Amino acid sequence: MSRIVFRNANLLDGDNPARANATIVVEGERIAEVTSGAVPIRADDTVVDLHGMTLMPGMVSGHYHAAYSMGGEHKVPMGASVAQLAVWALANTQKALRAGYTSLVGAGTFHDIDGRLAEALDAGVVAGPRLIPSSRALSPKVTEDEPAEGAPWVKCWGPDEFRDAAIGEIERGARVVKLFAAQGHAMRSCREMTYEELKAASDAAHERGARTRAHVCGTAQVMKCIRAGVDIIDHADWMDDEVIDALIEHNKFVLPSMYTPWLSSADPALDGAEYYDEEDFEYMRAKVPVANARGVKFVPGDDYGFFDMAPHGAYSGELVCYVEQVGISPLDVIRWATKFGGEMTGIPDLGTIAPGKLADMVVVDGDPSADIRILTQPDKLVAVIKGGEVMCGHLPAAAPAMAAE
Repeated sequence: MSRIVFRNANLLDGDNPARANATIVVEGERIAEVTSGAVPIRADDTVVDLHGMTLMPGMVSGHYHAAYSMGGEHKVPMGASVAQLAVWALANTQKALRAGYTSLVGAGTFHDIDGRLAEALDAGVVAGPRLIPSSRALSPKVTEDEPAEGAPWVKCWGPDEFRDAAIGEIERGARVVKLFAAQGHAMRSCREMTYEELKAASDAAHERGARTRAHVCGTAQVMKCIRAGVDIIDHADWMDDEVIDALIEHNKFVLPSMYTPWLSSADPALDGAEYYDEEDFEYMRAKVPVANARGVKFVPGDDYGFFDMAPHGAYSGELVCYVEQVGISPLDVIRWATKFGGEMTGIPDLGTIAPGKLADMVVVDGDPSADIRILTQPDKLVAVIKGGEVMCGHLPAAAPAMAAE
């Protein structure tokens, strides 16, 4: 099997500080070798001299709404036809790939778009990143006789309805079941789910090899989700030390999604800014660095496509926000987007550059661990590689080896 040998790479492996003059060998869809020395070159190898450019893992957006296209330049309403929403969803995922995000974890979809799109991506029918498909959001009814359908989410009352809805969404292709567990973080009105409802949905998902994620804010509410077995915590506004302890003990992933709250805080006139509270953002700006230092597994991802202020494609602005506004180091933020994000997908061998791992990688002209803003500049993303195949851009100076060395 022919190989790609990357020489003179500034290696950001997803966990450790940058390492200059590294050599990385890719064979098929996996990384075969990582070394600081020379490797014997085979006659059919392709040797790529990176001349000091960075080689880093492909990034993960862990809170991703592929079907949300209500904001941005080419918007469609949530009530658009299924076909139009699906075509826009494919285009959104391809924007993510071009931005260096080789994996996406769904956080709520319309209809069964995530499931069908993931099937097409996995089969190679369309090109794009890896997608872990989400369900429609399961939302608690305010009254028992409230209609269940009629919106792009599913309304439920009581444990039995939540269990049945979770099973139905998994049968439609979801691998992550989204729950609206409590209001907060742009959710202005939502009946709080009971422990029994949360557990019924989570148990149903786990029995079928799927997971749950919950939109939830408030210390008691987050703790209830953790006790009920929810796997992924979206937002967790107002987390305290008890919550941090529990997140670490139970190995939960947390998506603080602070980009849109920060944009809203910086400019209250922005589309959607009225849904966010500056007090929430300021609390989390102080608390997230504490939780990060303690070892909480944060992953980036936000409500791209919902408002004009956060269109699809602007994903790495969130990384800049965490560095410049929240005070997280660039290396830590890169770890969130690669190592932790890879773990969160549930796909083995994603998220770091090491022997045996899947070769999802990005070649960057510059060092994002020194300047995180580089990742927001499309011309600095030289090539995006998924499973050893160049999906976007071009490898610099790639040429077959003329002879073994």
